[in-house]
Amino acid sequence: MLLVPVLPMVPAAAVTVEAPPPDKPLDVREPPFGEHDFAWMNGSNTQPASLLGMGPVTWSLYVDTYYAWQFHQPTDHTIFPTTTAPRHNEISLNLAHLGVDLTGLDGPTGRLYIQYGSTVETIAGQDTTTTRGFYLTNRLLQYVQQAAAGWHFHWLHGVNVELGIFPSYVGLESYLPEENWSYTHAFISDATPYYFFGFRGQVFTGQDFKLELWLVNGWQTFGQWHEGRAGGYLWNWRPTEALSLVNSVYVGQEAQADPDSLRVYSDNNVQLRYYKSPGSRVLRSLALSLVGDAGYEHRSNAPSGPMGGIALAHHWEWTDRWRSALRGDFLYDATQAISPRFPVGSPYPWPGTNPFLGAGVTATLDYWPSPWLVTRLEYSHRIANQPLFSGPGGITGPGGVLPATSAAAGGFTPDLRYTDDRLLFNVTLRL
Repeated sequence: MLLVPVLPMVPAAAVTVEAPPPDKPLDVREPPFGEHDFAWMNGSNTQPASLLGMGPVTWSLYVDTYYAWQFHQPTDHTIFPTTTAPRHNEISLNLAHLGVDLTGLDGPTGRLYIQYGSTVETIAGQDTTTTRGFYLTNRLLQYVQQAAAGWHFHWLHGVNVELGIFPSYVGLESYLPEENWSYTHAFISDATPYYFFGFRGQVFTGQDFKLELWLVNGWQTFGQWHEGRAGGYLWNWRPTEALSLVNSVYVGQEAQADPDSLRVYSDNNVQLRYYKSPGSRVLRSLALSLVGDAGYEHRSNAPSGPMGGIALAHHWEWTDRWRSALRGDFLYDATQAISPRFPVGSPYPWPGTNPFLGAGVTATLDYWPSPWLVTRLEYSHRIANQPLFSGPGGITGPGGVLPATSAAAGGFTPDLRYTDDRLLFNVTLRL
């Protein structure tokens, strides 16, 4: 998806586009998804074209800072579970990256994005496949957000092939919170991959249709637990500017100690902008986003069972500066195959029981003083069918500190609660 340029959100009448010469390839004359403006969509960058283009490369600068208040006020300042804004009552860095994209050459393509921040720990830092053997560590790879090398072919409306680390849109929401209607993620997005490591092929059979094929190491992993490859497909059809339909399927062996395990997962979403009035001073657009997922994991040495969930979001664009969103979501996981567990390195056994059910409601208000800067105020409420969320005692240890030995823990048990309420303020700069 990131290989497709996003057009600026300006009225068509304000743009004068010269038609490419007729001898140009079809994908140049009719670029995929280039006929309309899809920047309104959840999970898409709403900004104009980057200011940092330099010949055949485009640079990217991203700085995402936040302040979060979790109403249980955990003593260890750890907001659990979450992949975004995981620190309570601190001014923190959620994510910063510096990247470069190569798109201006006829053929070679590639990108490299280096990242830092708490999101690095909550997502890439939780990959335990790096403990299998040598020469593959979190220290080596978790600071690489994207790294890929590939080639663009002038066939149909364009074909891209690449190898490396690339983003996954299973669960719809983008890894970058600035691209989403809400700052924090829905349960279904946090439970599904944000990145893949392997091969991706993109075929644009028409100006409004894309097919992706994946052959990857695993479900958001740098390495793999078993000898079989994982993979899947995604297709995206955008018949009009106001509608996007996506279907994807993933298949892989994901259970560490079970070589006969098999996970099959289908992710589906529809986005609809059902009102648009660019000249309005009161309400410019209204849009809906619906995600529906279903999967099943077969196990030979543990219970097998289904999983799935939904996330329904509504977006209001009041003016070019003010926007708001409301999202409700639900996750069911019969065997806790994809639902949250304690962070890697926690010395405590996971107390969760089957099945897992979680739900949440999130309200977000955006103010864009500039196309390059967004400020956000968000309130989130979550519930689960079992103790899951950080309580006042925290999940780390006595006094909020991880004990050096089991004896030093003094019988500490993580304080988990059935509900979670948090309020946060975010500022993100992106160039």
